[in-house]
Amino acid sequence: MKIRKEIISLLVAVIVVAGMIGALAWQRNREPEPEDDTPAVTSGAHLLQRTEAEVVSVTFQTQEKTTVMLPFIDENDRREWMWEGVDYVLDTVNARHKVRGAFSLFANQVVHDDIADAGINLADFGFNPPYMTITTLYDDNSTSTLHLGSLTIDLAGRFVTMEGSTGLYTISRLNAERLMFGLEDLIERELPIWDAETMQHMLIAQRNHDTIEFKIEEHPEFEGHYWLLMQQPFPGREVYAMSFEYHVLERFDGFMLGDLVNVHPANFAAYGLDNPSLEFMFRSHHGEAHLLFGDVFFRDVNGEETAFIYVQFAGRPHVFEALYEPVTALLDVNVLRFIERFIALLNIQEVQQMEVLTPDGNFEIWINQVEDSTDIAPTINDIPVDEADFRLLYRLVIGLGIDGEIEPFAPAGTPLYTVRYILFDGDDVEIHFFDYSEAFLAVSLNNEDIWVVTNRRNFDLFTGRLNLMVQAD
Repeated sequence: MKIRKEIISLLVAVIVVAGMIGALAWQRNREPEPEDDTPAVTSGAHLLQRTEAEVVSVTFQTQEKTTVMLPFIDENDRREWMWEGVDYVLDTVNARHKVRGAFSLFANQVVHDDIADAGINLADFGFNPPYMTITTLYDDNSTSTLHLGSLTIDLAGRFVTMEGSTGLYTISRLNAERLMFGLEDLIERELPIWDAETMQHMLIAQRNHDTIEFKIEEHPEFEGHYWLLMQQPFPGREVYAMSFEYHVLERFDGFMLGDLVNVHPANFAAYGLDNPSLEFMFRSHHGEAHLLFGDVFFRDVNGEETAFIYVQFAGRPHVFEALYEPVTALLDVNVLRFIERFIALLNIQEVQQMEVLTPDGNFEIWINQVEDSTDIAPTINDIPVDEADFRLLYRLVIGLGIDGEIEPFAPAGTPLYTVRYILFDGDDVEIHFFDYSEAFLAVSLNNEDIWVVTNRRNFDLFTGRLNLMVQAD
């Protein structure tokens, strides 16, 4: 009996709910829909469908200024764009983005097909006056004129009208912003990939320091192979790419150009670029850059004092700012960390004669290359010596390494030791060793400034063996 009452109650509830739904539907059918004065918005439409090759000029006009973009053919026979009146290097991608709306433009929405018929007041949409007017001249002497109005209420687009069309449209905010690019948005600022493996040339010229330069050269023994060699300050030294990348390029990898500070300053001294603190050149298969660095300055960033540095591309007037921290990788370069550390590593087959001058006596060494062979018949002060013993002696002297870097100074006075290599081809290589400390000798290569030292003990091993060989014979 109890179950039956529960079923009856459930049926009554269902009937009541159904009745309420029916009443609401009947009332809705009787009430008139409220009037909507909002313009009817339909799907998009093409506003311009022409080709880039048809465009002769594009004029961008605002209340403040008028700008003209003109096409030209570059050295690679490609059609590119210039900003009339300036010869700055422009970013080709962004320049094309700016003019694309002059020949290919799609309206995301057609707000109304007929502005006059709908009684639309264009001032309500930012057209009194327009934010910008873009006039395009084509090669058939026809023109198109596009007016940009205000942003849409959802900020996702911008209202536009076309002369010769009765409609009101919207285009995407992205396309509108590209049309509104200023000169500062188009300045070329591309940098290459800082990659040691594909690097071809690099130069670091820091004010009041020795210039450091590396360059890719063909390997003298293995045809088709190349190696990275130091050009300055130790010409011909091999650069170990992985070590160089670790000590320099990985630290510099975070470098990028920041804000454009000045498009064309009248005075570069204000930025320290009249006498740059650093010149940096880099060329690889991925591109190249030639940068000049000026003064360091500080600015508060998120509550922390952060160092920045002024920078510009050599030959271009624009001044950018950049974070200073990555640049320290170029200012603190220690070449001893990634170059071949021998003072003069010379192939014995290239050497005709050697001279060794010591306080205990002088030694004249002839290598005496055996014709059509890699064998040698060495003599020291006209005394023939064993070939195997001499090769050990030779490895000791060419194995003398760079064991430290010191404050550079010009060599003066008589050196303690001199080793001179007289080559079959090329200039002589002359090394002077000066007394520096109990543990080290200061080294001058070819009478250049002294800035490295070598271990005195290693040199003593060489001269001690040299004396023993002469005495033994």
